[in-house]
Amino acid sequence: MYPKLFKKQWLFLLLLLLGVTTPGFADDPFKMGLVTPEDLKMTTYAPDTSAAAVVLYDMGESSFMFTSGVQLQFKRIMRIKILKKSGLNEADIVIPFYKKGDGNKEEVLNVKGFTYNWENGAMVKMKLEEKAIFEEKQDANWHLKKLTMPGVRVGSVIELTYTIKSDFLQFLREWEFQRPIPVKWSEYRVGMVPFYEYKQVLHGFHPFHIKDAKVERKTAALVQNRQAHIVNVEERGTISMQVVQYRWVMKDVPAMAEEPYLPNMRDYMAKLEFELSKVQYPDEQPIYTSGDWESFTKELLKDESFGKQLDNTTFLAKTAHELVAGKDDTLSKVKAVVTHVKEHMRWDGKHRIYAENLRKSYDRRTGSSSEVNLLLTAMLREAGIRAMPMLVSTRQHGKPLTSSPMISKFDYVISYVSVGGINYLLDATEASLPFGMLPFRCLNDQGWVVQQPAGKWVPLMGLEKNLQVVSGQLKIKATGEVSGILSESYQGVPAVSARSAVKEKGEETYLKEFANAGTDWIRAAVKLSNLDNLQKPFGKEYELNRAGEDQPVDLLYVSPMLTHAQGENPFKLTTRQYPIDFAAPVDETYFFTYQLPEGYVPETLPAPAILTLPRNAAKFTYVVQAQNGQLQITSKLNINKTFFTPEEYGNLREFFSRIVAKHAEKVVLKKKS
Repeated sequence: MYPKLFKKQWLFLLLLLLGVTTPGFADDPFKMGLVTPEDLKMTTYAPDTSAAAVVLYDMGESSFMFTSGVQLQFKRIMRIKILKKSGLNEADIVIPFYKKGDGNKEEVLNVKGFTYNWENGAMVKMKLEEKAIFEEKQDANWHLKKLTMPGVRVGSVIELTYTIKSDFLQFLREWEFQRPIPVKWSEYRVGMVPFYEYKQVLHGFHPFHIKDAKVERKTAALVQNRQAHIVNVEERGTISMQVVQYRWVMKDVPAMAEEPYLPNMRDYMAKLEFELSKVQYPDEQPIYTSGDWESFTKELLKDESFGKQLDNTTFLAKTAHELVAGKDDTLSKVKAVVTHVKEHMRWDGKHRIYAENLRKSYDRRTGSSSEVNLLLTAMLREAGIRAMPMLVSTRQHGKPLTSSPMISKFDYVISYVSVGGINYLLDATEASLPFGMLPFRCLNDQGWVVQQPAGKWVPLMGLEKNLQVVSGQLKIKATGEVSGILSESYQGVPAVSARSAVKEKGEETYLKEFANAGTDWIRAAVKLSNLDNLQKPFGKEYELNRAGEDQPVDLLYVSPMLTHAQGENPFKLTTRQYPIDFAAPVDETYFFTYQLPEGYVPETLPAPAILTLPRNAAKFTYVVQAQNGQLQITSKLNINKTFFTPEEYGNLREFFSRIVAKHAEKVVLKKKS
């Protein structure tokens, strides 16, 4: 995704620097075997006694190599203490690396590991065997080194080191100081040479313990072969450069805990990213490499695993023409193609950008998100519709980086079509998706439409409204028994979630689980509607019953929201450092009508409530009223704003606290004397 940076006359100087890497710091931070008896005897981590494991030491260093062209070298060593059974998964290590079809690649080298245990008063060390290291191809370009450390149990310390050599100077390794488990010491060092300039982007809130930079001058030998008439002359010389040695350290970094409505905590954890912004060799004009979306788009469209996949799709032509035959309007044609791809293809659950062979995927009727939706894009084009692939970063992958083009910031592909001035964002991976709606995982800010000349950003919002309506007609008996008929109706994201659950579990299992409403309530005679009619609301209708006492009682206590009360506040922390992302607007409405038992009147009714957040970001309305022997309950929640900042957290937390309190209030019915 970057211009060719190294086909320069100056390159021969770099190629002749014999065995030179940029200098590192004097001490050796990569020495293995520094595990102590105290590390092994540790049973809890004092700053966080709930921790299942703790990173004792994590050290990385990136440097430039000039022994074979220009390469990046990344070295790492880490030590992790296992404290609880739930921390044993830290022994499963995955190292991603990148390869391209043009021969440029990354290599994972010198993988070494040991597991240390304390046995019979002594330290016992077990070596990671090479046969326990496996390589897996993730997609056309990404590969994984996978390993499991040997002999790991509660109390173990694992130690691992490896090196990655990379031909991709634009991918200077990022560094995560924070993890889902606490970190005692995390350190990253980079030796920057004067020819390449990188932007540094810091995320998170944890402060640096050390942040340092020092300049060192390095003089390296070079050899140049020059032809003088018929004589080959070898000339020796030196090249001198200043290297900036950066060092960043964080210590006692807390675990990055999961919080509700935070789609990807990695967006906010303490980490340092780098983006190549300029290349300038001696006596050369600078090449600026960041912010060029036009070049990014052109490179993608020329990529054999992306844009080129759409150039030879005539194998889809016959089917595409049959699908749209006899249809006059463009939207009907689009819907026919989308329906076919959804029915023909099965998504394998993998998030991908690149595809290896669309014809093979179509023939075997299965593929990743890229293969399914690039096939959709190709078939739309064969049907005469102008469709474009669109890059997306799913919620679990993190927010897309809109400031600069980086392919690693995307992990998913959908299809983009504009008909009659309306943009349609199309995904054929899920049978339960109504036309024009995106799955919840894709509702993540914006997506990049890959089209000439330079593409564009488009908000990731579908056309479908997100609605949930529950209504009920119920009867209360003098014994306190409550029974009646409830109906639930869902549109948008709630409907997709419900339909997907039915498909995943099977209708029989789903109905059986739904009928089990708990110890107090019983659901029976459950009926589903519009399970396969995706353009209509998904519905459930059922009988609901709660047993009462054996004899009539003088006072009846009724929970008017039945099984639908907001039982707890999702926002439990007093303060929060991270934003709240609902992804889609919330529209929940509940209407319940109760027939009161004869001879009973309300003694206590919950007071009506109207709660609003500033600028109508959210609104809650709750009304309970009694008239003509009936009790009527209306509860309505609207969250119109999908993204709240940490500064707005306090108001949002209080808003939900009041909803919980209001839904918990009971109606008291008293028998007339």
